[in-house]
Amino acid sequence: MPATDPQLDLRRWLNRATFGITPALLDEVQSTGWETWVTTQLAPDEKSDTDCLKRLKNLRLHIEYETQPMAAAAAAGTKPMMATKEARKVNENRPLRLLDQPLEQTFPLYGKDDVNYEEKSRAMEEVMMASLLRSVHSKWQLREMLAEFWHNHFSVNADKDESVMLALPTYDRDVIRANALGNFRVMLQGVAQNAAMIYYLDGVESKACPANENFARELFELHTLGARNYLNHLYTKWREVPGALEGKPVGYIDQDVYEAARAFTGWTVENGNEDDDGAKRPNTGKFMVREAWHDPYQKRVLAIEFDSQRPALEDGMRVIDLVARHPATARHIAEKLCRRFLGDAPPESLIKQAAAEFTAAIDAPDQIARVMKLILLSAEYRSAPATKFKRPLEFLASYLRITGADFAPRMDVVYQLDEMGQRLFRWPTPTGHPDTKDYWQSGTFLLRRWNLPLVLRDDSWKGIASFHFLTLTPADCTTAGKVLSFWSQRLLGQEVAEKSRAVLLQVLTDDDEATAASEFSGDDKDRDIRIASCVALIAASPEFQYR
Repeated sequence: MPATDPQLDLRRWLNRATFGITPALLDEVQSTGWETWVTTQLAPDEKSDTDCLKRLKNLRLHIEYETQPMAAAAAAGTKPMMATKEARKVNENRPLRLLDQPLEQTFPLYGKDDVNYEEKSRAMEEVMMASLLRSVHSKWQLREMLAEFWHNHFSVNADKDESVMLALPTYDRDVIRANALGNFRVMLQGVAQNAAMIYYLDGVESKACPANENFARELFELHTLGARNYLNHLYTKWREVPGALEGKPVGYIDQDVYEAARAFTGWTVENGNEDDDGAKRPNTGKFMVREAWHDPYQKRVLAIEFDSQRPALEDGMRVIDLVARHPATARHIAEKLCRRFLGDAPPESLIKQAAAEFTAAIDAPDQIARVMKLILLSAEYRSAPATKFKRPLEFLASYLRITGADFAPRMDVVYQLDEMGQRLFRWPTPTGHPDTKDYWQSGTFLLRRWNLPLVLRDDSWKGIASFHFLTLTPADCTTAGKVLSFWSQRLLGQEVAEKSRAVLLQVLTDDDEATAASEFSGDDKDRDIRIASCVALIAASPEFQYR
């Protein structure tokens, strides 16, 4: 088929806006049209995602550990959190109970030495399982892609501390997902006031003299203006930055970071600490302000003076306002979105349009949705070639979706993604995972990726992914050539490259002399295995690996 074939164009657009196409999705978009589908995706109705919600409700995640009696633990020198009054074994499959719980119900486990690590890490693991399942089975695929994008943009490492683990469900639910298509300024405030980020970037104890700079540094460099607008190598005084004397500096310097860090002093969480009156607060993980910790003196951020003796909340909110509205932030976010949804080198014309829309919709409750609509309906998006290399999760989800697999994730899936370089919610630095192909294409990562479809068929993965290759193959596919054509069209929308056909026909027939006319015969189990092997090889092709 020619590269301009409308069916291939539609597949390319969908592959970039979702975690992978399905035959049903293709039919839907062909029926409604691309613009209508995009508009619908940008206003998701959670309740209508009935199949995914049912799967989430029915999903069970294993938990297993054994505690020691306290006396025996003391004698053995075991950590107190591994001991209880009586020896106890836990070995069960539990539903995902923590996903919808408010923070004050999950966070109180923080600091409890008599609670096993497995009970605390459970909060993180449930978010992992829900994210994996939604990537494959949710009808709101664009929202899922954006949730993954924003988690990467506002990255926290849940492995750093149990506090981040325990706060992850509310960070995912109330901050990232709730605002993935909403207003950037609102999401930014949610990030800044959530226990996951406050603990991750060490703001929980930030007090005047000296303020902890970690969050302020990442706020400027990663979350808003971007590293390219860090101008300290050119200017060391705020008034030297171009535009500063007019109150519109083009970028930021270290002075801005230091002053912003002072503005956020006193932003902390309830963790059993005291308030300013000496009263003990509950251990809820909820955001709170300690005025006694706040640096109340005059500040200057991005050339704007803050009067002295202003409340801690007001100072921090003003910083968030300034960075969220800065033109460099619009450019930074627009470029990252274009890179994520088009390719590693997105066209400058689209970046400028997206940045302008970001600014025009700065106060709109659906600001991000408006930017995404502009991107997805643009001529640049529609004409962009398939050059974006799929991340491991995208590859996994797209393979499961196009093959019609039933998927009920376990932690085994997370470990497989780890081995391909994608550490869900546990990237070690605040930068988030790299978003260009160089990182993902190392030899070890590629080998793990190519083997993944075979791993999914291993007996040890029963109950995680169930495939129906032979059942999905039409009954009139009686020759190797017809079977190969059906699955090539399903995965790629076109026939496989000629150079690959001979090998794939041999795999389908287990015959070195096979041709397209060779009979596709054998018992059902054997034929199913041969189709699975053939499909795994098709999935390893560049045509499937890029979107």
